[in-house]
Amino acid sequence: MKPLVGLFIGLIIWSIPALAQEKNEIGLVIGATVTPGQSLAPGASLIGPSGNVLPNRSLNFDSSLALGAEYDHRIVSGNRAALYAGIDFLASPNDVQLSQLTQNAPKSYAYIFLTPHVRAKFNPRGALSPWLEFGGGYARFLSATPPAAITFERGRNTGTFEFGGGVDTHTVFHVVKIPIGFRLEVRDFYSGLPDYNVKVTGNLQNNVAFTGGLLIRF
Repeated sequence: MKPLVGLFIGLIIWSIPALAQEKNEIGLVIGATVTPGQSLAPGASLIGPSGNVLPNRSLNFDSSLALGAEYDHRIVSGNRAALYAGIDFLASPNDVQLSQLTQNAPKSYAYIFLTPHVRAKFNPRGALSPWLEFGGGYARFLSATPPAAITFERGRNTGTFEFGGGVDTHTVFHVVKIPIGFRLEVRDFYSGLPDYNVKVTGNLQNNVAFTGGLLIRF
């Protein structure tokens, strides 16, 4: 997944000069993704490294590093609000880790989210521009195989619904005459589940990304 993230971001930066006459924005962000725990279904249990049944009744996950790239094209412009259409890419180059080691649940999984979206930005010409967005698209999970798994689906594709908000700054500095500001945001990618190899009570999960970084305008 690391080469994929690097290639995606590299292609975006390389394409900036060709699109310099358009009304576009690119966000390059970094942060963390927080995944709420999943409760085990009745009758399901976690098996510890020594073969004992663990008392835990839920799968809990550590926060993971998240890298993202976001592209937007302005389709409606105004003094008070502007509307953008675009696409988000978010991935975990470091896997999401299970908080407790087990034999029958994956110790980690990686993810990719690719989601077209609509972004409504308020006070677009001001020093600070808050915004809201929603969209939906594709999610890909790749899990580590548990030692005790008999049949296991390492890779799983699902849909995802994205919603969130944030704030953009005006241009802070220029690089080769390209205006650059900053972006802070919180987004929830509400998706299907990786294969946990144990039954859980839900069939969907929240993947909440807290990210920030550079905003390139061109």
